[in-house]
Amino acid sequence: MRERYFINCAPACLAFVLVATPAVAHDADLSGPYSHKNVTATITKIDSGLMYLEIQGASGEKVSPRSVSVKKAERMGLHQSKVGDEVIVTLDESNVLLDIHDPSRPIHGHRILVGNLAYADPFWEVVELFTSDGLESFSVDALAGSKLGALEEGALVRAELDETNTLIDIHPYHR
Repeated sequence: MRERYFINCAPACLAFVLVATPAVAHDADLSGPYSHKNVTATITKIDSGLMYLEIQGASGEKVSPRSVSVKKAERMGLHQSKVGDEVIVTLDESNVLLDIHDPSRPIHGHRILVGNLAYADPFWEVVELFTSDGLESFSVDALAGSKLGALEEGALVRAELDETNTLIDIHPYHR
């Protein structure tokens, strides 16, 4: 009797494992962008609404200097920054600066969403995504806006939001 029960249950158990396994891998994929890195940078100049940074690579090599708007730095809590201060910057897989953080404050982490692109404002200031929570709207960081031009409405995307709930990165998502 037990053997017959096992034989009858085996296909259902196998089907469950095959269906559940991609969901586990999917959840792991959503935990964070492994190709992004947080590195130390030094403010070398603040002028004309821009903060200029000298970035140290992960293994100590210098990365090309970058700049970030003072407005974005202030949005991330860097209100009293001055030349010589160290900050933490997040770089994407192409070494594009995505985010900046005060090293004395804990980095709260970014939120990753997968959904369908419902709307992208032509000026790249607002984006709307259909997610599992319904239609959600987010402001768009100026550096992420250029990535919206390559995406069509309805496309399945993977979006990254910073601590202020602003979209800082977006890519097509492939299951």
